[in-house]
Amino acid sequence: MSETTRPTAPGPGGFVPRFGMYAGPNYAGGRALRPGEVPSAGDWSVQPIGFLDDVTRNHDINYTYIEKVYGGNDPASRADRNRALWQADKEMLGNMLRHQPGNWLEAQYRDAAIKAFVAKADTSYRPHVDVVSEWNRDLAGIDAKFPALTASDAGRAQWSLPGLVHSGATYASTGMEALSTSGVNTQVALLFNAHIQPGHIDPLKPFSRNHTYPETDRDDSRRILVPKRDPSSPNVFTAEGHIDGKRVRIWYDQENKKLVRTVYSGDQIESETTYQGRPATDEYGKKYGYANYEVSRQDHANGEPKGDPVKLPSIKALETPPLQESEHTRAIKPNVEQGQDARYPNKSTAADRVWHSGERAAPTPAPPDSAQPPDTPTTVTPKPVAVAAASGDSPPADAAQPTPGQASQAQQFKDQLGPRLAQLGMSEQQINTLAAAAAKEQTRFAGQGEAQAFYLSKDGNTIALSQAWPPLREFDIAQALGQSERVHWQEAVALGERQMDTADHRVLASAAEPDRSARQAA
Repeated sequence: MSETTRPTAPGPGGFVPRFGMYAGPNYAGGRALRPGEVPSAGDWSVQPIGFLDDVTRNHDINYTYIEKVYGGNDPASRADRNRALWQADKEMLGNMLRHQPGNWLEAQYRDAAIKAFVAKADTSYRPHVDVVSEWNRDLAGIDAKFPALTASDAGRAQWSLPGLVHSGATYASTGMEALSTSGVNTQVALLFNAHIQPGHIDPLKPFSRNHTYPETDRDDSRRILVPKRDPSSPNVFTAEGHIDGKRVRIWYDQENKKLVRTVYSGDQIESETTYQGRPATDEYGKKYGYANYEVSRQDHANGEPKGDPVKLPSIKALETPPLQESEHTRAIKPNVEQGQDARYPNKSTAADRVWHSGERAAPTPAPPDSAQPPDTPTTVTPKPVAVAAASGDSPPADAAQPTPGQASQAQQFKDQLGPRLAQLGMSEQQINTLAAAAAKEQTRFAGQGEAQAFYLSKDGNTIALSQAWPPLREFDIAQALGQSERVHWQEAVALGERQMDTADHRVLASAAEPDRSARQAA
């Protein structure tokens, strides 16, 4: 997480330890950031290890934007910044509360993170945010384990501090932090630790009278095994330990999704259990690198295979809910993900102010199209629309001609959405008409910069364009196809000319101002 996610208590990570590739103070893309350093485009391209990591990645996106846009130390600026930080926190907390992890690794981090961020907000955002009231109104009870908060006479949330500290300390001391940040996804991290029983995990580094840890006395039956990346083979991870009196070595090939768990009796192999994965096909399973594993065990005798492999129950990819994000998050994400090349407004925009005021802060399901490559097929069937007559749709030579910038935006639209629209049964002429309409909309809102990406809504009725600056702009497909391509271009060119005339007028007025001032002085 970004600079403003600094720890709120002493110790490594404070109340907010690291998790995955994005959660934790001064941490993004699986690496530590220098104070004030902005995550690079390469950092943002690192795959989250699972749903919770993806949630915190969006939180990082919002915090990075806030740090760049919400400057100033005057009271009004500080108030707006705290309100914006709280909206980012609320979006993250809402996702966390709606997710009920079925595994001990995510469950422990989720518990620590929810408590930590609400405590941080209640401490840091006063007097600009009434965290207790907003929690009770918007978030309390989503998960029954996190009910409404009670407030002290001073209005602060009443926390059980030992319980709050314990959540984070347990997560770090048992090795869960090291496991989640090792470089493997959540599913594979659990496969490395199939011997672990939730609620019965010992500290990763046990203490003894002389702080020694003799190999002959080692027992990892209730300790986490942390995968280590092979320096010579970046896609290979290994771990070793002593479980139930036997030496165990685990080897995992990330590229081929193959894990082998070898159990030794003395120096000889006793058994080898192989997990061979097939990549998950659902949207989020693919996003996190999950797989469906076929499992078999080969027993050995005297170091040699004994009999045929025994097929064991298969392991399905972890189920994850859809990631929910606000319109604001969706709008700023493409820009922030450019890292050092991102462009930010000098101050918060009108859309930003609507967002941080809470009017549109509630997260909504993200359209899958926004996370998919442009040529990904979709099963949406658009509603029938009335299409303008084809005759005359190709502009004649004397028709208004688009500027190079408008033509480039139309081509970008066709490159990104053309194949998908064609799969839905649209003709080339219809796609050209929508491309002209998209270029017209970009021209209409040219003050927000060039379009970075075009999206098709889940119901197939709306096109959205994300520009350099928010908010997201949309237009209705049926209405756009109700006009011809020629008309869209005429309107786009007229819009561009009016904007040029306005700009020229401002330049002339500015140039005339010194003469006017001189005459007034005379």
